[in-house]
Amino acid sequence: MSRAKETIDEKKLSSWKLLDDFRRRLAKVRGTMPPPPDRRPGGPERLLLEEDYFSLMLFGLFNPVVDSMRGLCAASRLQRVREEVSGGKVSLGSFSEAQGVFDPELLRQVFLDLSGEIHAAWGDARLAHLADRLRLVDGTLLPALPRMHWALWLNDENRAAKLHLKFSVLRQAPCDALVTAGNSCERKALRAFVKKGETIVGDRYYGLEYGFLNELRGQGVSMVFRIRNRPRMETVEELPLTEADRAAGVTWQGKVELGDKWQGEPIRVVRVEVEGKELLLATDLEIEAELIALIYRYRWQIELFFKWMKSILGCRHLMAESPEGVAIQIYGALIAALMLQLLTGRRPGKRAMELIRFHLMGHADLGEVMALLGLEKNTR
Repeated sequence: MSRAKETIDEKKLSSWKLLDDFRRRLAKVRGTMPPPPDRRPGGPERLLLEEDYFSLMLFGLFNPVVDSMRGLCAASRLQRVREEVSGGKVSLGSFSEAQGVFDPELLRQVFLDLSGEIHAAWGDARLAHLADRLRLVDGTLLPALPRMHWALWLNDENRAAKLHLKFSVLRQAPCDALVTAGNSCERKALRAFVKKGETIVGDRYYGLEYGFLNELRGQGVSMVFRIRNRPRMETVEELPLTEADRAAGVTWQGKVELGDKWQGEPIRVVRVEVEGKELLLATDLEIEAELIALIYRYRWQIELFFKWMKSILGCRHLMAESPEGVAIQIYGALIAALMLQLLTGRRPGKRAMELIRFHLMGHADLGEVMALLGLEKNTR
């Protein structure tokens, strides 16, 4: 069946003023990175430039009218979009080819630079000393087309890409990411982007292999990982609890050796009871047991970010098919999330996103939007 030709009304599309800021950031990053040797450079005959392609992807995130590759290409036929976003008309062929030409690592560096500008302003003040290193980790799946053979997941009939994310909980912002096929191991992904000095918080999957805990400790990485409820463990030393610990649901803590082949120093395990459910948390942090329990409760914040990214920002539909194209789209979504947070001071909810889009479409003044959001206008 032939597809009906998509029509895009220019009045429904926004002129995203933040694109200028994005282009400046991209140019700064590009000036610090050598061109990758294993990718085909764009020659002087190339009409679709790197910054235009990236900008067009970002443009789609802020326009609920456009939700497909065809829609973006159709929008590029509008004069205002050509002038402010894409630099010219973009064909489906050029858009598709660009996935194998342009480097997603440029966008990742823009994302990392933006993340460093977010300041800690959330959570218990007793954890403030961990603001620069406390990281939640998890992965989320993004459904892919059946013909995306690289995106293996479950079986031959299911395809998905996976976003592996590090989330700075006290800054309430993503701080690093990797994009892989859906069936990739989350521990393997963490090995690829964990850094010395970080404190990683993860669910039970990360704590299934006890050797992985010692591996991280050997790299200078701290952790708060949930482990299986009935582990093989030998108690080396039982540690006392305070009244504050008990009030936080902590029922026991001690230094233990896990499994049959534990190597190295014993690790601390904290047992927490939450709504009748028992959790065992392995950690090497030397802080109160009640704070260990609190840190693990904060792990839910990364799930809330995934939900916001898919439901509010609208990044649930992949517009690209190659691994590089999917990475470009996902890094673009993370950049958009951080730019919105810098603009408003927090991650916008559904109503706030509507107000912001009214501003971006020219229907509301920035000062008016800030007043409705209860924020002061940023004059920087």
